[in-house]
Amino acid sequence: MSTKLRIDVAPVYRPLLNPKRYKGAYGGRGSAKSHFFAEQAVARTYGNHGMRGVCIREVQKSLKDSSRQLIIDKIQKFGLGGQFNILDDEIRTPGNGLIIFRGMQSYNAETIKSLEGYDWAWVEEAQTLSEYSWAMLRPTIRKEGSEIWCSWNPRLRTDPVD
Repeated sequence: MSTKLRIDVAPVYRPLLNPKRYKGAYGGRGSAKSHFFAEQAVARTYGNHGMRGVCIREVQKSLKDSSRQLIIDKIQKFGLGGQFNILDDEIRTPGNGLIIFRGMQSYNAETIKSLEGYDWAWVEEAQTLSEYSWAMLRPTIRKEGSEIWCSWNPRLRTDPVD
């Protein structure tokens, strides 16, 4: 089942609405990158029942370090609280879909396989993701039509995301 959610999107982010394998938004603090991707996480999982997504950071010591609360805030903003089941460590979405939150440093070559079959991955603070983490993530998020979204604050030209 597919249900559309109408969201106002700033013109600068509209090109990111088109299907692409990699999507990136970078800029300074307050440029609404995280808000855009959090809204997309809600819209995608609401509009495409059964869709699975993972929100990633290089280091995530607790869910307080994740984008979980921002996504919950967007679910509430759109009045969709009854459509999503918000649990302590994941968000269950319509049609048995799922949004999970992970730190890449807790994965190794064996455990990263658990992310296979996910429809999208949002890498928040992507400037900190290591080459090793990228090498594990890219071939894992490979379902047909899957996307990897990145939001980051520019730091060094040598950062792997750049």
